[in-house]
Amino acid sequence: MKQHLIIDNGAYSIKAGYSNRSAPLKVQNSITKTRDGLLHIGNSYLSHTNNYVGLIQKRPHDQGHLTSWETEKPVWDYTFDQLSQDEIDFSKTKLTLTESPFQLPQLSMNTDQIVFEEYGFDEYYRCIPASLVPWSLDMDKVNGDFTLVIDSGFSATWIVPVIYQSVYWQGVRKLPIGGKLLNGLLREIISFRHYDISDDPILVNTIKESTFFLATDFNQTLKNKQKYSCDFILPDFKTTTTGYMRTKEMTLPPDTQVLKLTDERFSIPESYFHPEIVFDNTPLVQSSPFKNITDLIVESIMACPEITRPLLSANIVLVGGSTNIPNFKTRLESELRRELFQDWQVRVSESDIPEEASWRGGVELAGEADVWKEIAVKKKEYFEHGANWCQKRFGFES
Repeated sequence: MKQHLIIDNGAYSIKAGYSNRSAPLKVQNSITKTRDGLLHIGNSYLSHTNNYVGLIQKRPHDQGHLTSWETEKPVWDYTFDQLSQDEIDFSKTKLTLTESPFQLPQLSMNTDQIVFEEYGFDEYYRCIPASLVPWSLDMDKVNGDFTLVIDSGFSATWIVPVIYQSVYWQGVRKLPIGGKLLNGLLREIISFRHYDISDDPILVNTIKESTFFLATDFNQTLKNKQKYSCDFILPDFKTTTTGYMRTKEMTLPPDTQVLKLTDERFSIPESYFHPEIVFDNTPLVQSSPFKNITDLIVESIMACPEITRPLLSANIVLVGGSTNIPNFKTRLESELRRELFQDWQVRVSESDIPEEASWRGGVELAGEADVWKEIAVKKKEYFEHGANWCQKRFGFES
């Protein structure tokens, strides 16, 4: 019997696993070089170093697009080794693979070539992560036939209407803000206000994940910023290698290094709703009409067929690692209610584990044999019709 492998190939991490698994294996989608010049693939640097300062990470994705298979292939090989102790028989394996929306056709064709000619998978389906999300939803809570997926990942935030399990491409919108940009802003601000942490990407990411939140009322929160200040304990490489947020009852040794954070905690993620925060404070830039996440969601809904619009506003789903920021759902819901018609229901749902939602949707899709038969491309078809065949079947124009 053929196995079915699902790979959600994110720019930050790969979520991979067989359809009979309850949770995916998560692998850092990077090759890491440590200070002593050693190269580590995927997660291997975690067990080989206790000092994350000076790490350089090379990622196969550039601006969300998979541009470097020289970097990606070793990470995939590492992932397959971690997934199975025995060698995987690709000729008896089906593959569901995700890629970024509007991927350049030539880059997608490179991927198809690797899948069939390098690895030799038997059957294959390539799609964008958001298109798998409706398959994983609880139909009692969300209508899977009319879903507006907000996928905020490492490279960007995508707004994708999915109608009857098909992406409505005219309504797809992109906000170029994601985890990577938030990390960059945090690194700049801390390096300017406190001290230089530009060579410590792991520390920057840890500070972001443990201290950020979205303000329900930004101006009010800014006025009372001292109330929201917190202490972040920096790594001493004896008791902690990554650092952590201090709680009120915690007593610290006198030599502990502490980073005090105030408005950074909420002003950086506020860039989702005020993208002008990201740019220079010049009159020309500040007067430019940047579209925020709310504007783009409204634009996306209005680009869809009229009859589906109120259904989409009532079935908005948040997925992707960056939506883990506390208050994301509450803030987005309140902003959308101001912008959309009063008689429309505005309901935003969160996935239990936002970064796994697409992978879990892929698992559900793998169980639908009739649907899979219609959408998949077999290796024999690929060699028969040529390299363009997958792009004709999976490309966003279709």
